[in-house]
Amino acid sequence: MQSKPLPVTKNNITGYAFLFDMDGTLAPIAASPEQAAVPAATRETLEKLREACGGALAIVSGRPISEIDHLLAPEVYCAGGLHGAQLRGPDGRQTQLGVDSEAVAAMVRALLPLAQAHPGLQLEDKGLSLALHYRNAPDLQGLVSEAVNAALLPHTHGFVLQPGKMVLEIKPRHASKAGAITRLMDMPPFAGRRPLFAGDDLTDEAGFEAIHRMDGVSIKIGDGETRAQWRMPTPAALAAWLDLLC
Repeated sequence: MQSKPLPVTKNNITGYAFLFDMDGTLAPIAASPEQAAVPAATRETLEKLREACGGALAIVSGRPISEIDHLLAPEVYCAGGLHGAQLRGPDGRQTQLGVDSEAVAAMVRALLPLAQAHPGLQLEDKGLSLALHYRNAPDLQGLVSEAVNAALLPHTHGFVLQPGKMVLEIKPRHASKAGAITRLMDMPPFAGRRPLFAGDDLTDEAGFEAIHRMDGVSIKIGDGETRAQWRMPTPAALAAWLDLLC
């Protein structure tokens, strides 16, 4: 973890592309996904930053792109959704990986009885992936892990487990934030710039690795082990720093 100042400044901002995770990075962690919100001041800062850097700004999240848009409305950004299973480039066109939706539905059905039996659990069906949250029932972590792995077992040819903060996700095998970042960085106005990616969770570590391969800047938000080069304590600290850049 580097202690020296971050290399991006007001004077060289147009040489960078900015990519951000959503929950825990732009939006403070909430008790449930639907309770999450991006503060108004942060949304305003993102708009200013996108203008200042010439449009090279994207959101790369485990959420579907539709939810990213809802959280940042009325603005619409380039985005990688569902850990890279969805992608929307600067031209506004959206693409997504081919995913066995019947397999996702089968895994949701397998986990539904557990979620219904324990009010502290929340099963999130994202269409191309799914997540079982246990933030409000941390004592059920072992039971959740056992059930999610059992549901995944018949479908490991197309899906993989993605642990996160108080959540276990099942995502398409070939989807990753690293892939989304790499594809975005091949597109104008991202291409030719030095990428900066900020994230807070295990799901962002692959993104940090991709950033390092591109000689980019990686920022971990919050505590925990990480491959990121820099760290900021909270989403509010990140937003304040970004506001200074603008």
